[in-house]
Amino acid sequence: MDQISQLPDPILQHILFFLPAKDGAQTSLLSKTWLKVWNLLPVFTFDFHHNLSLWKLLSMGKEEPEQADVRDAFPSIIDGSLIDLRTQKAIIERFRLSLKLSYLKNASCIDEWIRLATNNCIKELDFHIERQDEEDWYSLPGTTLTAKSLMVLRLGGFKLEWPLIVDHINLTKLRELFLTDVFLEERIIFEICSGCPAIEDLSLIRCQGVKDLLISDLPKLVKLTLHQANEITQIHKSIHIRAMFLHTLYYRGCNSELKFEVTEFKHLKELSITFEQITDPVVEKLVSELPLLEKLELSFCLKLTRLKFSSRVLRQLAFRSYKSLTEIGIDTPNLLRYEYGAPKLPVIFSMTASSLQESHLKLMPNDHLSTSWFENLREYLTRFEQLNSLVLCITSMTNTFVVEELNATSSCPLSVVKRLKILKVVRSLNFETLLDGLLWTCHPETLAVDRIWEDDEVFVQFLKEKLMEREIVPACCDSRRFKCWRHYLKEVNVEICNKQFGDPSSSRQVSTICFKLRW
Repeated sequence: MDQISQLPDPILQHILFFLPAKDGAQTSLLSKTWLKVWNLLPVFTFDFHHNLSLWKLLSMGKEEPEQADVRDAFPSIIDGSLIDLRTQKAIIERFRLSLKLSYLKNASCIDEWIRLATNNCIKELDFHIERQDEEDWYSLPGTTLTAKSLMVLRLGGFKLEWPLIVDHINLTKLRELFLTDVFLEERIIFEICSGCPAIEDLSLIRCQGVKDLLISDLPKLVKLTLHQANEITQIHKSIHIRAMFLHTLYYRGCNSELKFEVTEFKHLKELSITFEQITDPVVEKLVSELPLLEKLELSFCLKLTRLKFSSRVLRQLAFRSYKSLTEIGIDTPNLLRYEYGAPKLPVIFSMTASSLQESHLKLMPNDHLSTSWFENLREYLTRFEQLNSLVLCITSMTNTFVVEELNATSSCPLSVVKRLKILKVVRSLNFETLLDGLLWTCHPETLAVDRIWEDDEVFVQFLKEKLMEREIVPACCDSRRFKCWRHYLKEVNVEICNKQFGDPSSSRQVSTICFKLRW
Protein backbone atom coordinates (compact mmCIF):
# COMPACT_ATOMS: atom_id res chain seq x y z
CA MET A 1 0.00 0.00 0.00
CA ASP A 2 1.23 3.51 -0.87
CA GLN A 3 1.61 5.02 2.59
CA ILE A 4 3.06 8.28 1.35
CA SER A 5 -0.18 9.07 -0.49
CA GLN A 6 -2.00 8.81 2.85
CA LEU A 7 -0.13 11.81 4.23
CA PRO A 8 -1.99 15.13 4.62
CA ASP A 9 -2.05 17.41 1.58
CA PRO A 10 0.15 20.11 3.18
CA ILE A 11 2.92 17.54 3.78
CA LEU A 12 2.65 16.24 0.21
CA GLN A 13 2.91 19.81 -1.08
CA HIS A 14 5.99 20.25 1.12
CA ILE A 15 7.51 17.16 -0.50
CA LEU A 16 6.86 18.67 -3.93
CA PHE A 17 8.81 21.75 -2.86
CA PHE A 18 12.06 19.74 -2.74
CA LEU A 19 11.56 18.08 -6.12
CA PRO A 20 12.72 19.54 -9.44
CA ALA A 21 9.86 21.10 -11.37
CA LYS A 22 9.79 18.28 -13.93
CA ASP A 23 9.71 15.51 -11.29
CA GLY A 24 7.08 17.42 -9.33
CA ALA A 25 4.85 17.57 -12.38
CA GLN A 26 5.29 13.85 -13.01
CA THR A 27 3.96 13.00 -9.54
CA SER A 28 0.52 14.01 -10.80
CA LEU A 29 0.57 10.78 -12.84
CA LEU A 30 1.14 8.50 -9.82
CA SER A 31 -2.35 8.56 -8.35
CA LYS A 32 -5.49 10.65 -7.95
CA THR A 33 -4.13 11.88 -4.61
CA TRP A 34 -0.96 13.28 -6.16
CA LEU A 35 -2.98 14.76 -9.02
CA LYS A 36 -5.19 16.54 -6.50
CA VAL A 37 -2.14 17.82 -4.61
CA TRP A 38 -0.61 19.10 -7.85
CA ASN A 39 -3.84 20.85 -8.81
CA LEU A 40 -3.95 22.50 -5.40
CA LEU A 41 -0.66 24.28 -6.03
CA PRO A 42 -1.08 28.05 -6.25
CA VAL A 43 -1.00 29.60 -9.70
CA PHE A 44 0.89 32.89 -10.04
CA THR A 45 1.41 35.50 -12.73
CA PHE A 46 4.18 38.04 -12.13
CA ASP A 47 4.34 41.14 -14.31
CA PHE A 48 6.85 43.88 -13.48
CA HIS A 49 6.95 45.28 -16.99
CA HIS A 50 4.06 47.70 -17.00
CA ASN A 51 4.13 48.70 -13.35
CA LEU A 52 2.80 52.19 -13.98
CA SER A 53 3.29 53.47 -10.45
CA LEU A 54 6.94 52.43 -10.51
CA TRP A 55 7.53 54.11 -13.87
CA LYS A 56 5.92 57.29 -12.59
CA LEU A 57 8.12 57.25 -9.49
CA LEU A 58 11.16 56.90 -11.73
CA SER A 59 10.04 59.64 -14.12
CA MET A 60 12.30 62.59 -14.82
CA GLY A 61 10.04 64.86 -12.77
CA LYS A 62 11.53 63.61 -9.52
CA GLU A 63 14.63 64.96 -7.85
CA GLU A 64 17.73 62.78 -8.12
CA PRO A 65 17.79 61.72 -4.42
CA GLU A 66 14.15 60.65 -4.62
CA GLN A 67 14.83 58.65 -7.77
CA ALA A 68 17.70 56.90 -6.00
CA ASP A 69 15.39 55.95 -3.12
CA VAL A 70 12.90 54.43 -5.53
CA ARG A 71 15.62 52.49 -7.33
CA ASP A 72 16.80 51.10 -4.00
CA ALA A 73 13.25 49.98 -3.25
CA PHE A 74 12.75 48.34 -6.64
CA PRO A 75 14.46 44.99 -5.77
CA SER A 76 12.47 44.86 -2.53
CA ILE A 77 9.22 45.22 -4.47
CA ILE A 78 10.11 42.17 -6.56
CA ASP A 79 11.47 40.18 -3.59
CA GLY A 80 8.23 40.81 -1.70
CA SER A 81 6.16 39.58 -4.62
CA LEU A 82 8.20 36.37 -4.88
CA ILE A 83 8.29 35.55 -1.17
CA ASP A 84 5.80 32.67 -1.49
CA LEU A 85 8.11 30.92 -3.96
CA ARG A 86 10.74 30.53 -1.22
CA THR A 87 8.52 28.26 0.89
CA GLN A 88 6.30 26.34 -1.53
CA LYS A 89 6.07 25.02 -5.05
CA ALA A 90 3.83 26.87 -7.47
CA ILE A 91 2.65 26.91 -11.04
CA ILE A 92 3.79 30.12 -12.73
CA GLU A 93 1.75 30.97 -15.78
CA ARG A 94 3.93 33.95 -16.63
CA PHE A 95 6.94 35.74 -15.17
CA ARG A 96 7.63 39.06 -16.87
CA LEU A 97 10.24 41.60 -15.84
CA SER A 98 11.88 44.50 -17.66
CA LEU A 99 14.41 46.72 -15.93
CA LYS A 100 17.56 48.77 -16.26
CA LEU A 101 20.76 47.52 -14.66
CA SER A 102 21.10 50.98 -13.14
CA TYR A 103 18.09 50.17 -10.93
CA LEU A 104 20.15 47.56 -9.08
CA LYS A 105 23.02 48.05 -6.65
CA ASN A 106 23.79 44.34 -6.82
CA ALA A 107 22.86 42.59 -10.03
CA SER A 108 23.19 39.14 -8.40
CA CYS A 109 19.52 39.41 -7.39
CA ILE A 110 18.71 38.72 -11.05
CA ASP A 111 20.11 35.20 -10.65
CA GLU A 112 17.97 34.68 -7.55
CA TRP A 113 14.77 35.87 -9.26
CA ILE A 114 15.37 33.59 -12.22
CA ARG A 115 16.20 30.67 -9.91
CA LEU A 116 12.97 31.13 -7.95
CA ALA A 117 10.95 31.27 -11.14
CA THR A 118 12.56 28.35 -12.96
CA ASN A 119 12.62 26.13 -9.85
CA ASN A 120 8.83 25.94 -10.22
CA CYS A 121 6.58 24.74 -12.99
CA ILE A 122 6.92 27.87 -15.12
CA LYS A 123 5.25 28.16 -18.51
CA GLU A 124 6.37 31.57 -19.76
CA LEU A 125 9.45 33.63 -18.87
CA ASP A 126 9.89 37.15 -20.26
CA PHE A 127 13.02 38.92 -18.96
CA HIS A 128 14.53 42.03 -20.55
CA ILE A 129 17.50 44.04 -19.31
CA GLU A 130 18.18 47.52 -20.66
CA ARG A 131 21.93 48.03 -20.86
CA GLN A 132 23.61 51.37 -20.20
CA ASP A 133 26.28 50.93 -22.87
CA GLU A 134 27.18 48.55 -25.66
CA GLU A 135 29.60 46.50 -23.54
CA ASP A 136 27.39 46.30 -20.45
CA TRP A 137 26.25 42.67 -20.83
CA TYR A 138 24.74 40.51 -18.11
CA SER A 139 25.45 36.79 -18.45
CA LEU A 140 22.35 34.63 -18.32
CA PRO A 141 22.35 32.06 -15.48
CA GLY A 142 22.56 28.53 -16.83
CA THR A 143 19.56 27.49 -14.71
CA THR A 144 17.29 29.46 -17.03
CA LEU A 145 17.66 26.78 -19.69
CA THR A 146 16.92 23.84 -17.37
CA ALA A 147 13.25 24.70 -16.74
CA LYS A 148 11.76 21.84 -18.75
CA SER A 149 8.21 23.11 -18.20
CA LEU A 150 8.96 26.31 -20.16
CA MET A 151 6.83 26.76 -23.25
CA VAL A 152 7.60 30.44 -24.02
CA LEU A 153 10.97 32.13 -23.40
CA ARG A 154 11.68 35.80 -24.18
CA LEU A 155 15.10 37.25 -23.33
CA GLY A 156 16.60 40.65 -24.01
CA GLY A 157 19.91 42.29 -23.13
CA PHE A 158 21.61 39.12 -21.90
CA LYS A 159 24.81 37.40 -22.91
CA LEU A 160 24.74 33.67 -23.59
CA GLU A 161 28.27 32.47 -22.99
CA TRP A 162 30.12 29.42 -24.22
CA PRO A 163 30.86 26.86 -22.80
CA LEU A 164 29.11 27.68 -19.51
CA ILE A 165 25.61 27.43 -20.84
CA VAL A 166 25.62 24.66 -23.41
CA ASP A 167 25.40 21.77 -20.97
CA HIS A 168 22.16 23.17 -19.57
CA ILE A 169 20.08 23.64 -22.72
CA ASN A 170 17.31 21.07 -22.55
CA LEU A 171 13.94 22.69 -23.11
CA THR A 172 11.97 19.90 -24.71
CA LYS A 173 8.59 21.63 -24.28
CA LEU A 174 9.66 25.05 -25.53
CA ARG A 175 7.38 26.25 -28.32
CA GLU A 176 8.36 29.91 -28.66
CA LEU A 177 11.83 31.46 -28.29
CA PHE A 178 12.46 35.21 -28.69
CA LEU A 179 15.97 36.65 -28.30
CA THR A 180 16.30 40.43 -28.62
CA ASP A 181 19.58 42.39 -28.29
CA VAL A 182 21.27 39.23 -27.03
CA PHE A 183 24.97 38.42 -27.45
CA LEU A 184 25.55 34.85 -28.60
CA GLU A 185 27.72 32.82 -30.95
CA GLU A 186 26.83 30.50 -33.79
CA ARG A 187 27.55 27.36 -31.76
CA ILE A 188 25.09 28.45 -29.06
CA ILE A 189 22.36 28.77 -31.69
CA PHE A 190 23.29 25.27 -32.81
CA GLU A 191 22.93 24.00 -29.24
CA ILE A 192 19.59 25.80 -28.88
CA CYS A 193 18.32 24.10 -32.04
CA SER A 194 19.49 20.72 -30.69
CA GLY A 195 18.11 21.20 -27.18
CA CYS A 196 14.74 22.70 -28.14
CA PRO A 197 13.34 20.42 -30.87
CA ALA A 198 9.72 21.46 -30.31
CA ILE A 199 10.22 25.15 -31.22
CA GLU A 200 7.52 26.43 -33.56
CA ASP A 201 8.24 30.18 -33.40
CA LEU A 202 11.84 31.49 -33.33
CA SER A 203 12.80 35.17 -33.27
CA LEU A 204 16.37 36.53 -33.36
CA ILE A 205 16.31 40.34 -33.29
CA ARG A 206 19.54 42.40 -33.36
CA CYS A 207 21.54 39.52 -31.87
CA GLN A 208 25.24 40.32 -31.75
CA GLY A 209 28.24 38.04 -32.04
CA VAL A 210 26.67 36.04 -34.87
CA LYS A 211 28.76 35.76 -38.03
CA ASP A 212 27.51 32.75 -39.98
CA LEU A 213 24.02 31.76 -38.92
CA LEU A 214 22.65 28.25 -39.41
CA ILE A 215 19.05 27.47 -38.47
CA SER A 216 18.42 23.72 -38.66
CA ASP A 217 17.24 20.65 -36.73
CA LEU A 218 13.93 22.30 -35.88
CA PRO A 219 11.40 20.01 -37.56
CA LYS A 220 8.38 21.84 -36.09
CA LEU A 221 9.50 25.37 -36.95
CA VAL A 222 6.72 27.25 -38.74
CA LYS A 223 7.58 30.90 -38.02
CA LEU A 224 11.00 32.56 -38.14
CA THR A 225 11.89 36.22 -37.52
CA LEU A 226 15.42 37.44 -38.26
CA HIS A 227 16.50 41.05 -37.78
CA GLN A 228 20.20 41.52 -38.32
CA ALA A 229 22.24 43.70 -36.01
CA ASN A 230 24.09 46.55 -37.69
CA GLU A 231 27.38 44.85 -36.99
CA ILE A 232 26.63 42.24 -39.66
CA THR A 233 27.74 44.57 -42.40
CA GLN A 234 31.09 42.97 -43.04
CA ILE A 235 31.66 40.62 -45.93
CA HIS A 236 31.58 36.82 -45.78
CA LYS A 237 28.55 36.68 -43.48
CA SER A 238 25.81 34.22 -44.36
CA ILE A 239 22.47 32.90 -43.27
CA HIS A 240 21.35 29.36 -44.03
CA ILE A 241 17.90 28.16 -43.07
CA ARG A 242 16.77 24.56 -43.18
CA ALA A 243 13.13 24.36 -42.18
CA MET A 244 11.06 22.21 -44.45
CA PHE A 245 7.68 23.20 -43.03
CA LEU A 246 8.35 26.91 -42.50
CA HIS A 247 5.11 28.83 -42.92
CA THR A 248 6.11 32.45 -42.11
CA LEU A 249 9.43 34.26 -42.56
CA TYR A 250 10.16 37.85 -41.50
CA TYR A 251 13.63 38.97 -42.54
CA ARG A 252 15.37 42.30 -42.03
CA GLY A 253 18.93 42.50 -43.27
CA CYS A 254 21.67 44.98 -44.05
CA ASN A 255 24.45 42.99 -45.73
CA SER A 256 25.27 43.21 -49.43
CA GLU A 257 27.17 39.91 -49.30
CA LEU A 258 24.39 37.99 -47.58
CA LYS A 259 23.75 34.49 -48.91
CA PHE A 260 20.04 34.21 -48.49
CA GLU A 261 18.04 31.45 -50.16
CA VAL A 262 14.37 30.83 -49.47
CA THR A 263 13.28 29.10 -52.65
CA GLU A 264 13.53 25.70 -50.94
CA PHE A 265 10.62 26.63 -48.66
CA LYS A 266 7.81 25.06 -50.61
CA HIS A 267 5.37 25.47 -47.69
CA LEU A 268 6.06 29.18 -47.16
CA LYS A 269 2.87 31.26 -47.12
CA GLU A 270 3.99 34.59 -45.62
CA LEU A 271 7.20 36.41 -46.52
CA SER A 272 8.26 39.84 -45.28
CA ILE A 273 11.60 41.24 -46.46
CA THR A 274 13.31 44.45 -45.38
CA PHE A 275 16.57 44.32 -47.32
CA GLU A 276 18.20 47.12 -49.32
CA GLN A 277 20.03 44.81 -51.70
CA ILE A 278 17.20 42.64 -53.00
CA THR A 279 16.68 43.06 -56.75
CA ASP A 280 13.86 42.79 -59.27
CA PRO A 281 14.85 39.30 -60.57
CA VAL A 282 15.04 37.93 -57.00
CA VAL A 283 11.49 39.07 -56.19
CA GLU A 284 10.17 37.67 -59.45
CA LYS A 285 11.89 34.37 -58.71
CA LEU A 286 10.48 34.25 -55.19
CA VAL A 287 6.91 34.70 -56.39
CA SER A 288 7.31 32.12 -59.15
CA GLU A 289 9.07 29.46 -57.04
CA LEU A 290 7.05 29.67 -53.83
CA PRO A 291 3.87 27.87 -54.88
CA LEU A 292 1.91 28.59 -51.67
CA LEU A 293 2.95 32.23 -51.12
CA GLU A 294 -0.14 34.20 -50.04
CA LYS A 295 1.39 37.27 -48.39
CA LEU A 296 4.39 39.30 -49.59
CA GLU A 297 5.72 42.44 -47.88
CA LEU A 298 8.68 44.39 -49.28
CA SER A 299 10.08 47.24 -47.20
CA PHE A 300 12.99 49.59 -47.95
CA CYS A 301 14.21 47.45 -50.81
CA LEU A 302 16.17 50.28 -52.41
CA LYS A 303 17.38 48.36 -55.46
CA LEU A 304 13.88 47.46 -56.59
CA THR A 305 12.64 49.40 -59.60
CA ARG A 306 9.57 47.38 -60.50
CA LEU A 307 7.09 44.77 -59.36
CA LYS A 308 6.28 42.60 -62.33
CA PHE A 309 4.94 39.10 -61.79
CA SER A 310 1.93 36.83 -61.98
CA SER A 311 0.40 34.76 -59.19
CA ARG A 312 -2.98 33.16 -58.69
CA VAL A 313 -2.18 32.35 -55.05
CA LEU A 314 -1.08 35.75 -53.72
CA ARG A 315 -3.67 37.34 -51.37
CA GLN A 316 -1.76 40.28 -49.86
CA LEU A 317 0.92 42.55 -51.33
CA ALA A 318 2.64 45.51 -49.66
CA PHE A 319 5.50 47.76 -50.81
CA ARG A 320 6.93 50.44 -48.48
CA SER A 321 10.05 52.47 -49.20
CA TYR A 322 11.44 55.96 -49.43
CA LYS A 323 12.45 55.14 -53.02
CA SER A 324 9.62 54.91 -55.54
CA LEU A 325 9.03 52.19 -58.11
CA THR A 326 8.89 53.09 -61.79
CA GLU A 327 6.60 50.23 -62.77
CA ILE A 328 4.00 47.95 -61.25
CA GLY A 329 2.62 45.28 -63.53
CA ILE A 330 1.02 42.41 -61.64
CA ASP A 331 -1.50 39.77 -62.61
CA THR A 332 -2.97 38.66 -59.30
CA PRO A 333 -6.66 37.84 -59.78
CA ASN A 334 -7.10 36.60 -56.20
CA LEU A 335 -5.35 39.52 -54.48
CA LEU A 336 -7.43 40.74 -51.51
CA ARG A 337 -5.21 43.47 -50.01
CA TYR A 338 -2.84 45.92 -51.72
CA GLU A 339 -0.63 48.57 -50.13
CA TYR A 340 1.85 51.00 -51.69
CA GLY A 341 3.92 53.56 -49.79
CA ALA A 342 6.60 55.72 -51.43
CA PRO A 343 7.37 59.35 -52.32
CA LYS A 344 5.86 59.04 -55.81
CA LEU A 345 3.39 56.98 -57.77
CA PRO A 346 4.79 54.43 -60.25
CA VAL A 347 5.09 55.79 -63.78
CA ILE A 348 3.56 52.63 -65.23
CA PHE A 349 0.77 50.91 -63.32
CA SER A 350 -1.18 47.84 -64.31
CA MET A 351 -2.89 45.50 -61.86
CA THR A 352 -5.30 42.66 -62.44
CA ALA A 353 -6.97 42.09 -59.08
CA SER A 354 -10.64 41.35 -59.57
CA SER A 355 -11.05 40.13 -55.97
CA LEU A 356 -9.49 43.18 -54.28
CA GLN A 357 -11.24 44.07 -51.00
CA GLU A 358 -8.79 46.43 -49.31
CA SER A 359 -6.30 48.95 -50.70
CA HIS A 360 -4.07 51.57 -49.12
CA LEU A 361 -1.88 54.30 -50.59
CA LYS A 362 0.71 56.40 -48.75
CA LEU A 363 2.64 59.13 -50.55
CA MET A 364 5.46 61.31 -49.24
CA PRO A 365 5.82 64.02 -51.87
CA ASN A 366 8.81 66.32 -51.47
CA ASP A 367 8.75 68.07 -54.86
CA HIS A 368 6.55 70.95 -56.00
CA LEU A 369 2.88 69.91 -56.01
CA SER A 370 1.57 71.07 -59.36
CA THR A 371 -1.76 70.70 -61.11
CA SER A 372 -0.36 67.72 -63.03
CA TRP A 373 0.53 66.01 -59.69
CA PHE A 374 -3.11 66.14 -58.63
CA GLU A 375 -4.19 64.91 -62.07
CA ASN A 376 -1.81 61.95 -61.88
CA LEU A 377 -3.07 61.07 -58.41
CA ARG A 378 -6.66 61.24 -59.59
CA GLU A 379 -5.93 59.07 -62.61
CA TYR A 380 -4.27 56.50 -60.31
CA LEU A 381 -7.33 56.45 -58.03
CA THR A 382 -9.60 55.59 -60.97
CA ARG A 383 -7.95 52.15 -61.05
CA PHE A 384 -9.67 51.24 -57.78
CA GLU A 385 -13.31 50.69 -57.00
CA GLN A 386 -12.49 51.73 -53.44
CA LEU A 387 -9.39 52.98 -51.64
CA ASN A 388 -9.61 52.38 -47.89
CA SER A 389 -7.01 54.98 -47.03
CA LEU A 390 -4.97 57.66 -48.76
CA VAL A 391 -2.21 58.99 -46.48
CA LEU A 392 -0.12 62.03 -47.39
CA CYS A 393 3.05 63.08 -45.58
CA ILE A 394 3.75 66.34 -47.41
CA THR A 395 7.22 67.79 -47.10
CA SER A 396 6.89 69.84 -50.30
CA MET A 397 7.50 73.53 -49.73
CA THR A 398 5.39 74.88 -52.61
CA ASN A 399 2.23 73.96 -54.47
CA THR A 400 -0.10 75.19 -57.21
CA PHE A 401 -3.49 74.08 -58.45
CA VAL A 402 -4.90 75.89 -61.47
CA VAL A 403 -8.36 74.79 -62.59
CA GLU A 404 -7.84 76.13 -66.10
CA GLU A 405 -4.96 73.65 -66.57
CA LEU A 406 -7.19 70.64 -65.90
CA ASN A 407 -8.03 68.10 -68.55
CA ALA A 408 -11.59 68.65 -69.78
CA THR A 409 -12.43 64.94 -69.35
CA SER A 410 -11.66 64.85 -65.63
CA SER A 411 -14.45 67.00 -64.22
CA CYS A 412 -16.50 64.30 -62.49
CA PRO A 413 -15.66 64.05 -58.74
CA LEU A 414 -14.40 60.72 -57.38
CA SER A 415 -15.81 59.09 -54.25
CA VAL A 416 -13.58 56.03 -54.07
CA VAL A 417 -11.49 57.18 -51.06
CA LYS A 418 -12.92 56.32 -47.66
CA ARG A 419 -10.29 58.08 -45.53
CA LEU A 420 -7.83 60.82 -46.48
CA LYS A 421 -5.25 61.46 -43.80
CA ILE A 422 -2.67 64.24 -43.69
CA LEU A 423 0.32 63.28 -41.57
CA LYS A 424 2.36 66.40 -42.14
CA VAL A 425 2.23 69.78 -43.89
CA VAL A 426 4.53 72.78 -43.87
CA ARG A 427 3.32 76.33 -43.38
CA SER A 428 4.93 77.56 -46.61
CA LEU A 429 2.30 75.66 -48.61
CA ASN A 430 -0.70 77.46 -49.99
CA PHE A 431 -3.39 75.75 -47.91
CA GLU A 432 -6.19 77.08 -50.12
CA THR A 433 -4.88 75.51 -53.33
CA LEU A 434 -3.84 72.34 -51.44
CA LEU A 435 -7.39 71.82 -50.21
CA ASP A 436 -8.85 72.64 -53.63
CA GLY A 437 -6.51 70.15 -55.29
CA LEU A 438 -7.16 67.34 -52.79
CA LEU A 439 -10.93 67.70 -52.84
CA TRP A 440 -10.93 67.91 -56.62
CA THR A 441 -8.92 64.70 -56.69
CA CYS A 442 -11.37 62.81 -54.45
CA HIS A 443 -14.35 63.22 -52.16
CA PRO A 444 -13.33 61.25 -49.04
CA GLU A 445 -15.75 60.17 -46.34
CA THR A 446 -13.23 61.32 -43.70
CA LEU A 447 -10.48 63.94 -43.79
CA ALA A 448 -8.12 63.41 -40.84
CA VAL A 449 -5.12 65.43 -39.63
CA ASP A 450 -2.66 64.46 -36.88
CA ARG A 451 -1.95 67.39 -34.57
CA ILE A 452 1.73 66.79 -33.84
CA TRP A 453 3.62 69.81 -35.17
CA GLU A 454 2.84 73.50 -34.95
CA ASP A 455 2.20 73.67 -38.71
CA ASP A 456 -0.37 70.88 -38.34
CA GLU A 457 -2.33 72.99 -35.87
CA VAL A 458 -2.31 75.93 -38.26
CA PHE A 459 -3.62 73.66 -41.02
CA VAL A 460 -6.36 72.30 -38.73
CA GLN A 461 -7.57 75.81 -37.94
CA PHE A 462 -7.61 76.57 -41.65
CA LEU A 463 -9.72 73.46 -42.35
CA LYS A 464 -12.18 74.33 -39.61
CA GLU A 465 -12.68 77.76 -41.12
CA LYS A 466 -13.02 76.57 -44.71
CA LEU A 467 -15.12 73.44 -44.10
CA MET A 468 -17.30 74.52 -41.21
CA GLU A 469 -17.89 78.13 -42.24
CA ARG A 470 -18.41 77.65 -45.97
CA GLU A 471 -21.22 79.38 -47.88
CA ILE A 472 -24.45 77.41 -48.17
CA VAL A 473 -24.86 78.49 -51.79
CA PRO A 474 -21.35 79.16 -53.08
CA ALA A 475 -20.92 81.58 -55.93
CA CYS A 476 -17.28 80.83 -56.61
CA CYS A 477 -17.45 78.85 -59.84
CA ASP A 478 -20.04 80.63 -62.01
CA SER A 479 -17.56 81.30 -64.78
CA ARG A 480 -15.63 77.99 -64.56
CA ARG A 481 -16.02 74.81 -66.54
CA PHE A 482 -15.71 72.74 -63.33
CA LYS A 483 -17.50 73.12 -60.04
CA CYS A 484 -15.24 73.02 -56.98
CA TRP A 485 -15.79 70.87 -53.89
CA ARG A 486 -17.88 73.58 -52.19
CA HIS A 487 -20.77 72.81 -54.55
CA TYR A 488 -20.82 69.12 -53.60
CA LEU A 489 -20.21 69.18 -49.83
CA LYS A 490 -23.49 68.91 -47.91
CA GLU A 491 -22.53 68.34 -44.29
CA VAL A 492 -19.46 68.34 -42.02
CA ASN A 493 -19.09 66.85 -38.53
CA VAL A 494 -15.97 66.96 -36.40
CA GLU A 495 -14.56 64.23 -34.15
CA ILE A 496 -11.37 64.26 -32.08
CA CYS A 497 -9.48 61.04 -31.28
CA ASN A 498 -6.61 60.78 -28.79
CA LYS A 499 -4.21 57.85 -28.89
CA GLN A 500 -1.44 56.85 -26.51
CA PHE A 501 2.05 57.53 -27.81
CA GLY A 502 5.08 55.46 -26.81
CA ASP A 503 5.28 53.55 -23.51
CA PRO A 504 1.91 52.72 -21.87
CA SER A 505 3.02 54.64 -18.79
CA SER A 506 3.67 57.77 -20.85
CA SER A 507 1.26 60.68 -20.70
CA ARG A 508 2.05 61.64 -24.31
CA GLN A 509 -0.85 61.41 -26.71
CA VAL A 510 -1.40 62.05 -30.39
CA SER A 511 -4.54 64.00 -31.17
CA THR A 512 -6.22 63.43 -34.52
CA ILE A 513 -9.05 65.62 -35.75
CA CYS A 514 -11.46 63.95 -38.17
CA PHE A 515 -13.81 65.85 -40.45
CA LYS A 516 -16.68 63.57 -41.41
CA LEU A 517 -17.80 64.71 -44.87
CA ARG A 518 -21.14 63.99 -46.51
CA TRP A 519 -21.29 64.72 -50.23
